[in-house]
Amino acid sequence: MSITDDITFPRTYDTLSEAVQAFISKRLSEGQEKFTGEQLRFFVQNTMTGRVSPGSPDRVLRMLRKSGTVNYVVLNRGKSLYEARAVTVVPATITT
Repeated sequence: MSITDDITFPRTYDTLSEAVQAFISKRLSEGQEKFTGEQLRFFVQNTMTGRVSPGSPDRVLRMLRKSGTVNYVVLNRGKSLYEARAVTVVPATITT
């Protein structure tokens, strides 16, 4: 299943992606790294206009981690408990 199964327009994905990134940034800046999937969905739903499929923020969160845009660890899958982490950028090595 791809993200496009639930999200019909690329603009919607972009908006979801921005909302998820804003949520993670807010948690990190406030020192509240731990969060639940429900908190993420609530934030995204209140940020966007229109209906958001309940699983979409979670899928976008996973895609953003896979792309290296956000970082988090799963603390308890059953309780949908996560911990946001700062993204670590590894500097490129230039060889001559």
